[in-house]
Amino acid sequence: MYIDNVKFAKQENKLDGVTNVAELTRVQEMGEYSGEVKYSLVGSVDKLNRPTLTLKVCGIITALCQNCLQPMSLTLDRVSRVTIFYNEEQLDTALFNDESSDVEDGVLREEEFDVLNFLEDEVIMLLPYALKHEECVGMSYEDKADSPFDVLKNII
Repeated sequence: MYIDNVKFAKQENKLDGVTNVAELTRVQEMGEYSGEVKYSLVGSVDKLNRPTLTLKVCGIITALCQNCLQPMSLTLDRVSRVTIFYNEEQLDTALFNDESSDVEDGVLREEEFDVLNFLEDEVIMLLPYALKHEECVGMSYEDKADSPFDVLKNII
């Protein structure tokens, strides 16, 4: 899904949707995730009359714990705001050189701004580096093999 991000923001449009995590290819490349993500994209202009996009992402997705290999739930909840700039110089100045700037993040103007790509970026930032239950007991080994050193100890 593509929008003209400046037009969308200046017209104060709103776009709500739900997407299956299976459709987010970069997320799937990171692991096996399932579930749905709800999103709301709202356009507006800030106090300096710059176009902005606010994206709210929420949902519960399922992944495998890397410790016990059992399913676990991840709660996604994030609101992010990006300011749209017309060239890289303006973007760099606002992000890196202007200490009084209230810009959290910025993107360049695009007539074909990929909303799902933007959503996927936000989902990726919400994913933990290592997937693990908070209180994971790990894998159980009922048939624990004898240590080779224990066997040698019995011979001597």
